[in-house]
Amino acid sequence: MNKPVKHISRIRDEFDIVICGVNGVITDGRRIFSESVDALVKLYQSGKKIALASNTGMRVQDLFFFLKHGGVPMNIFYAIITAGEIAHFYLKKQKNIGSMYFSVAANEHGVIGRLPFEKVDSVVLADFVLAETTENGIDTVKEAPVLEQALNLHLPFLCVGNDTGLVTDKGVRSSVGALAEQYAMMGGKIIPFGKPDARIAAYLTEGLGDFDVSRCLFIGDNMATDMRMGSNFGGKNLLLTNGVHQLRGDLAKQVDELSTGYGLSVDYCMEKLQW
Repeated sequence: MNKPVKHISRIRDEFDIVICGVNGVITDGRRIFSESVDALVKLYQSGKKIALASNTGMRVQDLFFFLKHGGVPMNIFYAIITAGEIAHFYLKKQKNIGSMYFSVAANEHGVIGRLPFEKVDSVVLADFVLAETTENGIDTVKEAPVLEQALNLHLPFLCVGNDTGLVTDKGVRSSVGALAEQYAMMGGKIIPFGKPDARIAAYLTEGLGDFDVSRCLFIGDNMATDMRMGSNFGGKNLLLTNGVHQLRGDLAKQVDELSTGYGLSVDYCMEKLQW
């Protein structure tokens, strides 16, 4: 049974480590949520260790400068990881995936970077399809023909960020995870990067020494990625209900229904992150 809270200050004594999402928590991809930043700063000042885990296609350096430019004091975070960084590392080490790729929606967040891959303008020329989470979301109907072509060619689909939806400055939009789900249902091969992989949480906490995992709080707006990663890792979860799920009314009841649907346990819910 989850517990609704209005201010994170009320539960701060129950945890020592915070692993926080970015989209839907700190930003909508363009605007920084000042109340969320204030809450994180005060958690840091309270002695909490805070890390960021994002399903963005950005590399860590790019996310760092985006947030810093938006006024977020980056010294409060002891570590940052992104799906884009994980995918870049994978491609850097990968020898058998080919050299030509087709980029869905022409995403260019730097996953490829200076790696020896060539972008092509036709799926039939590609060795794999690359789809990165971006701040604007994606039009799944528009990209459907790409999936059909890729399936016929037996191409792997690299999904950088597994969210099926995300918060944008124009509301909630579909994201690349929705395309990956479609492709998998069609029988295609998916190679996913990012949350809810619990190895991300392990990576972010490996340098902290001994700690009580039950005192690690996962903050996010997405049941399928943020809350599932927290549950898989064994920590506590705080779902922000005004994010991708856009819950209204009786939050406790709706979050319990979501939890049942996803087969997960949520410890706390809050409309938006605030101190």
